[in-house]
Amino acid sequence: MAVQIVTDSTCDLPREIVEEYGITVVPLTVFFGEEALLDGVEIGADAFYERLGTSHDLPRTSQPSAERFRQVYEGLAGETSEIVSIHLSSKLSGTLNSASVARDQVAHGGLHIELIDSYTVSLGLGLVVLEAAAAARTGASLENVVAAARRAMDRVMVYVAVDTLDYLRRGGRIGRASSFLGSVLSIKPIVGIEDGEVVPIERVRTRRRAEERIFELATADGRAKALFATCTGDRDATQELAARLRAVLPHTDVRPAMLGPTVGVYLGANALGVAILHGD
Repeated sequence: MAVQIVTDSTCDLPREIVEEYGITVVPLTVFFGEEALLDGVEIGADAFYERLGTSHDLPRTSQPSAERFRQVYEGLAGETSEIVSIHLSSKLSGTLNSASVARDQVAHGGLHIELIDSYTVSLGLGLVVLEAAAAARTGASLENVVAAARRAMDRVMVYVAVDTLDYLRRGGRIGRASSFLGSVLSIKPIVGIEDGEVVPIERVRTRRRAEERIFELATADGRAKALFATCTGDRDATQELAARLRAVLPHTDVRPAMLGPTVGVYLGANALGVAILHGD
C-alpha cells in the first residue's frame, strides 16, 4: 500500500492538485465573531475575501483538534499502514501539536505516522507537500517520502508583498517583521519565511515597485523547479502574474493559486506573492 500524505489547509494547494495526488487536507477554522467556518470546506477563498472587505469583525483562526486528526488518521488506516503528515511551521500554529497528540492516540493500531514540521506555510508548505506526494505516488518507501519532503524544505522560499502589516501584527504572527512597524504609510513591506517565522525582506515605496520586486525575486533563479504565484482575493491578478512568470521561466512549472482563508486572516487582501522550489 502506498504511503498516504496528510497536510492542513494552510498549504493552499489548488483542489485539482489535492485530488490528483490523493492528498488529505485537514482544515483549520476561521472565525468571524462567534461564527466558526472550516477553511476550504465551509468557506473558500472568494467568499472569505469578499467578507473580509465588509466585516466589522477581525477574523481569527484556530488549529484543528487532536480529535479531528485522530479521525483522519484512523480513516486512512484501511488504505495504508504508513502516513506522512506535513504541517505549517510550529512557530506559527499549534497544528503540529494536535497532530502529535492524535498520532500517540492511534499508535497502538499498527499505523506508522511520520510528522514533519515544514518550517514554512501557505504555498511554501504546498510545494513541500507536493514533492512528498509525488514521491509517494511512485511507490517510494516511507523513508524516501520523508526524505523528499525534507529536501524540498531546504529549497523553498516564500516572498510576499503586503499592503499592511496590521493583519500580521493583530494576529500575533508578525515575528521579526516587527522591525518594519512604524514605517510611513506609503511604504509597502515585503516579507518572507525563514526558520519557520515571518521575517522582513525589504521595504519599497509603491505598490507598483512591490509588484516588480516580487517578479525580480521570483525570476532570480532562472531554473527553479516549481513556483506558485498568488494575489490574495484577486483571481485575475493571480493568473496574470503566473502568465508573466511563465513567459520568462520556460523551465519552471509555474502555477497560479489562491491563498485560502486561514492565511488570508494574516495577510489581508491585495497581498502579492510567490513560493519557489529551487532545483536540486
